[in-house]
Amino acid sequence: MKSKVTGTSRATTARSSGEKPVSLNEQAYREIKRLILRLKLKPGDYLNEAKLSDTLKVGRTPVNRAVHRLSFEGLVQILPRKGILVQPLSFDEVADLIDVRRLNEPYCARCAAERIDAEELDALTGILRQATQAVGRRDIDRVVDLDRSFHQILSRASRNKVLHEMLMQLHDRSQRFWTVSLSDVRHLEEIVPEHTAIIEALRKRDAAGAANAMEAHIESFSATMKRALR
Repeated sequence: MKSKVTGTSRATTARSSGEKPVSLNEQAYREIKRLILRLKLKPGDYLNEAKLSDTLKVGRTPVNRAVHRLSFEGLVQILPRKGILVQPLSFDEVADLIDVRRLNEPYCARCAAERIDAEELDALTGILRQATQAVGRRDIDRVVDLDRSFHQILSRASRNKVLHEMLMQLHDRSQRFWTVSLSDVRHLEEIVPEHTAIIEALRKRDAAGAANAMEAHIESFSATMKRALR
């Protein structure tokens, strides 16, 4: 586990940029979560708070608080007398996530087609351009980040705050599965054309077309996960 959090440097950077400094609790939480979502901390691994504290260069208290937050989010299990377990991946969990996506994301795309503005469309196009480059480099971590940004802008464009917040939580929980699915070269190469189809429907204000393109995007993910977790 090579990634390290250095509280002093990040706080200094935040002050120099005018941003609010990030607390050590938040730094520990973000970094451990990132390592889990990117599968650097693998499903089924046992974690040790002392080792995490040493690796991240923060105290035990921030690590402990981070672990409890991640437990609440379903990313780790705290097992008495055993330790901290990174939540294993399961087909049942991804099937549940896909069911929720099928119910909500086509509706989100439909709403976005009617309400999205030019600035948001330009942002989606910019993300697509960056994703094309990242796919060419086989930079999976970058593609996952861009994919989340794409869906974040799209859900915000629905102009439904509750739907946006719910989908962001859903996407956070799905990121480990996205990392698995995008490790499949076939699915990695499908991402750009699938997102292109969504953007084209949005530009046309084609609500039904946007919903259909989103459904196809979700089904592509579903098929890939069935292969991966078979």
